[in-house]
Amino acid sequence: MTSFPASPGRRAVAAILAVLAAALLPSLVIGGLIAGLSLGQEVATAALAAALMFVLAFAHAVAVLLPMGLILLSSGRLRWVWFALVGAGLGALAMATCAWPDGSGGALMSQLPSAGNFDWASYAFSVLVAAGFGLMAGLAFHAVFRAVLAGAAAPSPGAQQRTG
Repeated sequence: MTSFPASPGRRAVAAILAVLAAALLPSLVIGGLIAGLSLGQEVATAALAAALMFVLAFAHAVAVLLPMGLILLSSGRLRWVWFALVGAGLGALAMATCAWPDGSGGALMSQLPSAGNFDWASYAFSVLVAAGFGLMAGLAFHAVFRAVLAGAAAPSPGAQQRTG
């Protein structure tokens, strides 16, 4: 089991960078996907989608991933599997309960009475995509949080020592 330095300053820096990484990675991917799919015609749409994804992922990272990371750090079980599962679960749960892909703009609970004429395949696909973005957020959080706590810094190619 790896032990990490317990200095409050290092934990604070790790927490801030991990929350930003968890929010930035999915938002950059979704913004890039929307920009790529629209072939550059709607850059404002891609930027707005990326900004909304950043806010959602940031809120999830602060509300769930950060406390979970600090709790797991105290017990010495800072494993990537937990962050991947929780991130994917949060993404899927957010999409499943808050979005309805037929364009009616309602939440799932208000749309259940009229579910007979609904495209379940597109709904399931959107939930899976949201789970993928949540998975990316969880893994990004874990990677940055663990790297900063361990003091891992990738050496630059010119900084390697030469012997001989």
